[in-house]
Amino acid sequence: PAWCTTLPRIFPFLFSFESRQRLLDCCGFGSSHALYRFQEHKIAAYRTQQADTFRSAQQRLARAQEHQDIDGISRASDEVDEIERRIYSRRIGAIASDLARVSRDDILDNATRLLEYHHSCKHLLEVQFHKEDGFGSGVTQNFYEAVSVALQTRSVNQELKLWISDGHDQEYALDSSGAFKYLINPEGLFPQPLPPSSPPSVVDNIKAQFRFIGRLFGKACRDKFTVPLPLHPHFFTLILRANQDTSFHHSPGAMPLVLLKSFGRSSQDIPASEDWTSMDLLRAFSHVARMIEQECAGLDPGARQIVFDRFAQTEFMRTHLNRTYECSLGGFLSSSDFRFVDRLTDAPLCPGGKDIELTVDKLSEFVHLTAEMWFVEGVQVQLEAFRAGVNDVFPFPSLAILSASEVDVMLCGERRIEWDKEALLKHIKLVSNEQGAKYDKNSVPIQLLVTELVEMSNADRARFLDFVTACPRLPPGGLASLNIEIAPEKRDLTRSRYPRSRTCAKLM
Repeated sequence: PAWCTTLPRIFPFLFSFESRQRLLDCCGFGSSHALYRFQEHKIAAYRTQQADTFRSAQQRLARAQEHQDIDGISRASDEVDEIERRIYSRRIGAIASDLARVSRDDILDNATRLLEYHHSCKHLLEVQFHKEDGFGSGVTQNFYEAVSVALQTRSVNQELKLWISDGHDQEYALDSSGAFKYLINPEGLFPQPLPPSSPPSVVDNIKAQFRFIGRLFGKACRDKFTVPLPLHPHFFTLILRANQDTSFHHSPGAMPLVLLKSFGRSSQDIPASEDWTSMDLLRAFSHVARMIEQECAGLDPGARQIVFDRFAQTEFMRTHLNRTYECSLGGFLSSSDFRFVDRLTDAPLCPGGKDIELTVDKLSEFVHLTAEMWFVEGVQVQLEAFRAGVNDVFPFPSLAILSASEVDVMLCGERRIEWDKEALLKHIKLVSNEQGAKYDKNSVPIQLLVTELVEMSNADRARFLDFVTACPRLPPGGLASLNIEIAPEKRDLTRSRYPRSRTCAKLM
């Protein structure tokens, strides 16, 4: 009935995130996927119950094979087969899946053509890389990661103009394979605004690219994968506006000016040794403009001019952009020769904008026009194309029961990788190798590994996850839903002593 989705959408605080996730599983992706997810949840629980019995049978089989005991091999094989048969018998049926092969060397083009063909198909999508033997969920997850990495390359962004630059394009020009090969916006990627005067060919290309990105996220979400593309939180706030009944301009939590005030870095987050970006500057402008508006409220023109003059003399650069020198707001504006032109696209913000000088008394108007360009007019095409791409895979309004931050976690994974010693020991599974050897929680290698994982930075934790699972972010549900397994290396003097992983099985 309709109230099942209406209540969580209007009163989401009445239902936990996990409950709304289950509702999305049941109602968002079609009956076959709902049944498949319910079935897999039940089978996973039964598999966990049988885990010790199954591992014991595998160990007996491994010992029998090591001693070439024919009767033992036969008995142990029958036992393993019987357990697998009992697990499989609990399935109602298998969901259809399609296997696609793509090339790492041309991953974006291959992914675009693949989703153009497969976006409307209800089958699960599995991916295998050309000239590589691996396949399975780990390899498919690696496909989504590889596409997300390709979308972050600066060369792609300079060609397609997808995202706002992080300000390091000049360094990239000097060394295209160096530290600035990828965009590294601290808060995440946000669409580059499209000026109203953009040629139709440019607009059509941007539409196609963001529709592809929407299909990529939709397909991954439906098939229980994540796309670790670090998108800005404001992006998810904006794409969900289509699911809200209130006007964008009258919603206090999503007004363009409110978004601008939290866009870019605050003064204390801007290193004194780094240049500020256009986002940092407009964030600073928005805070100053807000203070000017508050002081000018209810004043006559003469009194407002006094306020403008006082703010023009107020120190700006050290206070708002963390510079090592001081410069007043008025001095900064006059020396920089600012006009009513968008800082990101060089497009005029209003008719004749290139001829209108930016002064303190016009700062509020400039901030409002920029916010409209960045969060309304300039990104409308991209947002609509992204929604259409998701809608090509499953109904986009299904996400209305989730908040922007929850959609971020569901589509991209957890931004912060949080764990402690107790969580690691609880959720990392210790399994046997082919010879039957197995670590326990008190084993020295496990204690050393857990200690190191706890002390790792967020970036190193992401690298560890990427090494073991092919995804640098935690999935929804965190460490508990990841099911990482660790086994001792088989005794073999010809093998390297460095750790190895099988991402398809999440085994290290």
